Amino acid sequence: MKNLTKTFAIAALLFVSSVNVFATEIKDDKKILNKAVAENVVDEYINSTVKGNTLFIDEIFDNDFTHKVNAGNRQQAVKKAAYLKFLKENKGSEYNCDVNYEFVEKNANYSLARVTLDFGKFKRVDYVSMHMDQGQWKIDEVNSVYPR
Repeated sequence: MKNLTKTFAIAALLFVSSVNVFATEIKDDKKILNKAVAENVVDEYINSTVKGNTLFIDEIFDNDFTHKVNAGNRQQAVKKAAYLKFLKENKGSEYNCDVNYEFVEKNANYSLARVTLDFGKFKRVDYVSMHMDQGQWKIDEVNSVYPR
């Protein structure tokens, strides 16, 4: 009977310790983004722009990145440095909107995703253009439009 009690005690101890080991949270600096998958890059674009998570913003945008906003008769263009500065300044800020996306075009070297942000009274559509660069997807341009 003593052996049975010891066995159950050891089993319970092993169970609790293994649950604690596997339940530990991964720290942000140890997370890795698989940029070989286009969907992961679009998801991270949404995380950074809509949800305020800036963890991977230095990795997903190409050096020649441009963000263009089409509003009225004018088109405003912002380069990578200014756009990343804006995202970092707004870290943690979340848009109050529903988001979905679909790929308009997707092949081995180029992908175009349409990301729709529905704010209820208006929508913003971001056309996210990506290219494959050394086995990783990079966002090279985003065009934001406000459909009627």
